[in-house]
Amino acid sequence: MKTLLTTGLALALAMGPVPAAAQVPETPATVIAAIAEGCTPSSAFGFDIGQPYQGGRMQQLDAGMEPFGSAEVLATQRSKTLFGVDLWGYHADDAGTAEERRAGATRLLDQLDAAVDGSGLFASRTWDEENETIVYAEPVSDPASKVRLELSQMGVSVIAGCADESLRQLAWDEAFGRTRVDRPVRPALAPPVRVDPAQCDDPVMAEALYDSFEAGGGTDVMNAARGSQEYFEHLTQWYGQVLMDRGVWTERDRDAFLMSFLEDEVIMQGLEEQMARLTRLLESTMQIAEMRDAGDSVGSCREAVSLINMVEEIGRANEVQWDRATALYKAEATRLGVTLD
Repeated sequence: MKTLLTTGLALALAMGPVPAAAQVPETPATVIAAIAEGCTPSSAFGFDIGQPYQGGRMQQLDAGMEPFGSAEVLATQRSKTLFGVDLWGYHADDAGTAEERRAGATRLLDQLDAAVDGSGLFASRTWDEENETIVYAEPVSDPASKVRLELSQMGVSVIAGCADESLRQLAWDEAFGRTRVDRPVRPALAPPVRVDPAQCDDPVMAEALYDSFEAGGGTDVMNAARGSQEYFEHLTQWYGQVLMDRGVWTERDRDAFLMSFLEDEVIMQGLEEQMARLTRLLESTMQIAEMRDAGDSVGSCREAVSLINMVEEIGRANEVQWDRATALYKAEATRLGVTLD
């Protein structure tokens, strides 16, 4: 699976050595068991497989699951059917050098593998050479189930993924327009929590804020941006479906209309501005890594806050482009003498 959760996680993978303040702690047996036994035909680590899901894609786990602090909930784009969950586990960069943390991740992966193998919950265990992933399949409780548990390591991180592969295919079909589309409901997500950069001026607070960022802080911002984008993508697909259902469009008309966006000044200007923002986002990520290497807690904290603000800015800018696209659909419907209601 290995889908990246947040820029904070990306940063965690890129960290260089820092002075070790403590040894990498052992993972509690309760956490090992929760993950080893948490992937079943009906549940992915406590989330109900096959059920509707309207929450944020990225979730933070409670402290009792450390070192697993973040979860990415995987749901189909249109029907919002939950089909899997990825858990990311890694120790904060003050738990040892990068080399020690990688060794800790390897140890954790081995412990999880042994626990799953010993549980007898899956009839099949294979090694996916291409993705460097341990794959458990064929749940003993339901041999026909397509649920799989995947364990892998990426640098200092361990990823445990549980997903129903038949529902993953549904996700692909929905994403590529191979299924009927229902009119979407705009997601109601909690407003992002703002952090005052001035809090970073206190070195102790700076470390606490940065630790939160590294553990997936900013997921509320990411969820809002992603939720808005998926809503507008879904809405425009639905608009296209309505126009075809009413006999005023063919599939060729729909595809040509989508291509016409490349000639729209508002949309293309927005894309150019977004590319500049993404460049700044990458530069910010690298600056944070350099500041952490240099032991600059205050600077890395301030830059992390700035990075989250940039993600929010990108989300707002995306909405401008999607608003333009939906306006073009409505104008086209009016030209053709139909409505989109």
